[in-house]
Amino acid sequence: MPRSFRLYLVFMRLAAFRIFLAACAVIGISGCATVTGEATQAINIQTVDANGRPIEGMACRIVNGSAEYMGDTPLFGLRVRRSSTPLVAECKRHGYALARALIIPRADLASGSTAQLLLPGGSSMLIIDHISGFMYRYPRWIKAQAGADMVFDQNDDQGRGPTPGIVTRQFDAQVRYASGVPEARLD
Repeated sequence: MPRSFRLYLVFMRLAAFRIFLAACAVIGISGCATVTGEATQAINIQTVDANGRPIEGMACRIVNGSAEYMGDTPLFGLRVRRSSTPLVAECKRHGYALARALIIPRADLASGSTAQLLLPGGSSMLIIDHISGFMYRYPRWIKAQAGADMVFDQNDDQGRGPTPGIVTRQFDAQVRYASGVPEARLD
């Protein structure tokens, strides 16, 4: 093999390697949440009575399209999988009415997902972020009220304090879990 042809092959391999590195750099700085972000998010769930006083020890079942979580309130730092589907939290304790919350995620546009549309392949990265759920965030802190069905929206998240919720329905202690799980008795 002539020396000039070997130099040509080395040059071509080096050029291909440089193109590969440039593509990796573009993906890394593009804001693609699937590549650069976290799969989970920490949220806080508390339960309160009609007067806003905390109720501790309510058994909660939290579900979204990706997973199911269980725990007793207050749930601080609960890691949930980011998703485009809402979280549904149902909390119950003997002697208290059910506390139900619909927790709506919204796209985190501040993370640069709109700017990535300007980059090569940006629209496909935006679609991947939507499908994977990485571009969505839930409200960080909610207070679900016993005896109420409430809606909490990421757009209403106020940063430091709890996200204000909207009461959509009031009910009594006879309401059961939506999943049909029988009420646990603590005798």
